Amino acid sequence: MDISGVMTMAQGTRGYWDPMYFYTGRLTEKSDVYSFGVVLLELLTRKKPFLYLSSNDESLVAHFVTLFEKGKLLEILDPQVMEGGKKVEEVATIAVACVKLRGDDRPTMRQVELTLKGAHESTEQSSDNVNPSTKGERNTKGSTRQYSMEHEFNLSAEYPR
Repeated sequence: MDISGVMTMAQGTRGYWDPMYFYTGRLTEKSDVYSFGVVLLELLTRKKPFLYLSSNDESLVAHFVTLFEKGKLLEILDPQVMEGGKKVEEVATIAVACVKLRGDDRPTMRQVELTLKGAHESTEQSSDNVNPSTKGERNTKGSTRQYSMEHEFNLSAEYPR
C-alpha cells in the first residue's frame, strides 16, 4: 500500500535491443521494430546477433548494413537463403530500414507488415506464371511447398546456425 511507483527493467537477449534504449533508458514501439529487424537479419544470415563479430569488429547489424550499402550482401547471406532471389533483396531492404539507429527513422510495424505482405503477394503472382510442372504442390490450406515439411526440416538442419 505504501508503494508509490514500480520500477521495471528491460529484459531480452543482447544483440536484439534497440541502441536508443542505452541512451534514453526507454523502450518504445520502434524498439520492437529494431528487434524485428534483427530477427530478419538472423533469418537471412543464419548468424546469431549476440555471437557474431566481423573481421572489422562490427556487430551483425553493422556488418549487414555496411555490406548492403556496398551491394555485397552475397558475402553474408546464408547459401540457402540466396535461392530466394528478388524476394531476399526486398526482405534485406526492410531489415535495414528496421535497424536504423534512430527510432524516428524506422518504419512502423504496420508499414513493415504491409511491405512484407506486398513482397509476398508479388512473388505469389509471379509464381502463378511459372510452368506448373516446376511449381510445388498445393496442400489443402492453399500454400505452395516444394517439399514435405519433414524434408524442409532436414534441409534446414544441413546448415549450421
